[in-house]
Parts: sequence; structure tokens; C-alpha cells
Amino acid sequence: MDRLDIELYAERLARHVERAADELADARLREAWWELESAARPSLSARDVERLETLGLLLTPPVASTIMRSVGERVADLAAIHRLQAIVERQRAEARQVQTGVTTTSSPPSSS
Repeated sequence: MDRLDIELYAERLARHVERAADELADARLREAWWELESAARPSLSARDVERLETLGLLLTPPVASTIMRSVGERVADLAAIHRLQAIVERQRAEARQVQTGVTTTSSPPSSS
């Protein structure tokens, strides 16, 4: 694989890291909202809870459970992407060394 391919792949990975980090932040925020909503539920009537769930202002317990799992999944996703990114970064460094080595070991044209 040439250096340009490695650079493009590294950029692609960086975009994935950014997206996964955004998804993790979103999931953590929704998790915090669930905690607020859980604390508020006992003060609301069953009718209010049902109405607010219908409006999407309160999460239903199954949705909250899915959010909790998604936080763990996003953390695992990000860790896996970071491991791949470390491998690609090593390959980038090696490609740079090879390119630099080729230029410094090239013989100058002969002056005959």
C-alpha cells in the first residue's frame, strides 16, 4: 500500500473516531436525561407519565435500557477504532521513513 492510500485511510479513521465520539456523547447525555426523568416520575401522575412518554418527553423503560447498552457499545466501538488507528499510524510512520530513506539514499546524478 502506498503512502497516499495510508493517509486517506487514516483520514477516514479519524472521521469514524469523531462520529463514534459524538454518538457516545449523545448516548451519555440521553443516559443523564433518563436519570432526571426517573427522578421526576414519582412526582407525576400515571396519566402525565403516559402523556409525556407519548410526546417523547419521557423515555420508556425499554428505550432507556437500550440507551444504557448503547453507551457500552459506543465505548467498545471507540476502543476498537483507536486500536486500529494505532496500527495505521505505525504504518504511516513506516511509510514516511521509507519515503525519506529513499530520497536520502539516492545517488546524485554523475557529473561525467
